[in-house]
Amino acid sequence: MNNKYYTFLILIFLLLFLLYNIVIHKYEEYKISEHIKVISNLNTEIEDYILTANDIIKYKKSEAYKNKILKQDNLKNKAEIVVYLKHENQYNKFVKETEEINILKKDDEKILDETFWMTIYQKWMWFLFKKDAR
Repeated sequence: MNNKYYTFLILIFLLLFLLYNIVIHKYEEYKISEHIKVISNLNTEIEDYILTANDIIKYKKSEAYKNKILKQDNLKNKAEIVVYLKHENQYNKFVKETEEINILKKDDEKILDETFWMTIYQKWMWFLFKKDAR
């Protein structure tokens, strides 16, 4: 009876050892497959980036781009009128910025006009208490 008991324990130990090895192997296989997926995704992103970079390089080597850059630098032909077409989003972005800049400039000019001829004491009174001490 003792002999059967030891063989049973050895078989259970062998079974647990084999299960442990199978689980470890599957886990390593899973890690490798996930790593392969990440690398393949990175590979496709890099390929897309390379394609767009090649398109940009082709565009920047073209005569149209060179002509556009020369026109922006005011190197145009005589009697030639240059018309720049922009998307509405870009145009609105630039218009809003210039409006804000103009508002800031007007405010600065207003403060400058009010305090330009004041002494330092009068300016401090103006900035701190908004009282005209002239």
